Amino acid sequence: MGSPEIDIYFNNAYAETFSAVSRYVARHASRFQDAEDIIQNVYTRFYKRLCDKGYEDIESAEAFLINIAKFECRTFLSGFIKRRENVKNMSDFSEEESAALEAELSRDEPLLEEIMTNKILAKQVFDDIVKNDETTGRIFYLYFVCDMKLDEIAKKLGLSLSAVKNKLYRTIERQKKKFDI
Repeated sequence: MGSPEIDIYFNNAYAETFSAVSRYVARHASRFQDAEDIIQNVYTRFYKRLCDKGYEDIESAEAFLINIAKFECRTFLSGFIKRRENVKNMSDFSEEESAALEAELSRDEPLLEEIMTNKILAKQVFDDIVKNDETTGRIFYLYFVCDMKLDEIAKKLGLSLSAVKNKLYRTIERQKKKFDI
């Protein structure tokens, strides 16, 4: 692992560049899952590079990361093309393989734009909740992110179960109205 200095540099660079890198990758990836994989590869390569060579020679973390993203997008696309070239002709598939392929291709997969919009909305809702009541923000985080049960949350925060339920459900209703969800 890196030193505390490298970790601080990486965390700051991540916070400052994630939006720009994500937008770049989103424009070049057709599926959300592909974009997630590419972004993960970008920041993994960046961290490894920082550990190997430091960050003193990096003038702009954003420009550096966008260059890594360009490379990762090209690498991903070339891998996709190679995989596509190795695909059999449809007539070579058995009935079971054809049925499985057809089922896979017919699945509705949300568009990357739709997923990104939902993530942005989720962040806005969470930020609004935390801004108004930090305890309710903790309840939401523990419930939705950490997947804790309401009674576990009540114990952890030193609240009654009914207080946790009230804060959670009332806030959900308020956020639905406020954000027209």
